[in-house]
Amino acid sequence: MPRGTTGMVTEIAFTAYPARDVAALRHFYTDALGLQFDEPYREDGVEKYAEARVGTGWFALMSDEWAGVPPGSAGSIVFEVTEIARSVEALRARGIAVDDPHDTGVCLMCTLRDPEGNLVTLHQRR
Repeated sequence: MPRGTTGMVTEIAFTAYPARDVAALRHFYTDALGLQFDEPYREDGVEKYAEARVGTGWFALMSDEWAGVPPGSAGSIVFEVTEIARSVEALRARGIAVDDPHDTGVCLMCTLRDPEGNLVTLHQRR
């Protein structure tokens, strides 16, 4: 059994962030962070769900009506980056507010908010 599993849970399938406008938020994550989303699921022509592979898992955007929580309430995603300083510079060049990286001694981290108000953390391992 892989380390860290209890026998019942074997991996994280996906995490989903709530959005009023899935299409607009999908464009933000594509443009700002370079995530590549699969074809979104639509109902009556409106995007309700979209997901992007990140490593071995998936990051999803889900309509707030489906998620059952308001946009801006998510705040647990932490994306690994190779060079946090370069990532911060690129985001700021796009006009995206992002905190200065914090050095924990074992990693560097910084945070930003997506257009729906959800908290996003960038992380660089040492």
